[in-house]
Amino acid sequence: MKFKRATIAITGIIFAAGIFTASTITDQNHLIHEVKKGESLSLICIDYYGYYSSELGAAIKKMNPEIKDVNLILTGWKLKFKKPDSPDSVKSAAKKEVKDTLFTRKAAITQGVATCIEGNVTVKRAGKDSFTKLTVNSILNPGDIIRTAAAARAEIIINRESVVRLNEKTEMTLEALRDPTKAKNSKTRIGFPAGSIWTKMKKFRDKISRFELELPTAIAAVHGTVYETSVNPDSSSEVKVFSGEVAVRNAPAGRPSQVAGVQEIAGPDEVSGPQEVSFESWTQIVRSMQMIKVDNKGVPSKPVSFSDDSASDWENWNKERDKRIAEIFSESPNE
Repeated sequence: MKFKRATIAITGIIFAAGIFTASTITDQNHLIHEVKKGESLSLICIDYYGYYSSELGAAIKKMNPEIKDVNLILTGWKLKFKKPDSPDSVKSAAKKEVKDTLFTRKAAITQGVATCIEGNVTVKRAGKDSFTKLTVNSILNPGDIIRTAAAARAEIIINRESVVRLNEKTEMTLEALRDPTKAKNSKTRIGFPAGSIWTKMKKFRDKISRFELELPTAIAAVHGTVYETSVNPDSSSEVKVFSGEVAVRNAPAGRPSQVAGVQEIAGPDEVSGPQEVSFESWTQIVRSMQMIKVDNKGVPSKPVSFSDDSASDWENWNKERDKRIAEIFSESPNE
């Protein structure tokens, strides 16, 4: 099946000098972090250091004898972390000694990390023929396909710029990772043929497209947005915007691989709908607390208002986890 595109944007972590979330500074080199509910070692490391690696996890495990398995840390544990070094301090020390960069805050990073896994989640690595179990703290690479079984969920933080969560019975392909050090047209691309995905993006000052979520029949352009996207068995889709603004559009003629998706807003004009759609371009602006449906032929509905579903465990779970992500992204909880 051919997918269509969608864009999402999120920024990296901002550290206030001398201030660390939910932690106590013990000396000039270390701090103590009390583990919150739902936190993994990789999520905490992304907060403090801007990235995660197996080497970083092993180093933290060595500092904390209570950690027997880096994939299992318990709420309430008080873990010791080395205070993150700034890139400038590493540069200034380079001429004097060999500086360990393991605990250096990364200003720009290209990686996907599984920061939360609930239930049976599997991955088919790029170039492999079969699916294997996906564990928390796993690094994900372009070409990897992630699937969630019934009653399973997964959270993936990409480049410290976007958070993508998969509901049960969902499949996504990590097609490309944006390289923050390259040109502005470098993008993260995700193929999304089935299920439900929740995305939270950091607000950027610009309107540059950094993330594309490829749906079967539409493109949604977003910036600093929280939204949920669902793809039905018949390849129709639905986009619900909880905050921010999304421009849902089709792809231009001659681009069969981009009939739809999600991508950052670049000031498109609102188009009234519903309407007859062929290969001519169309755009619908979906604002906060509005939703839109796109059928399996790429025909959009008119955006309509919706209400929070307080009984939805899926929505409530995402909103609760978004509070922690807001801390990492230096946002207020309601942003």
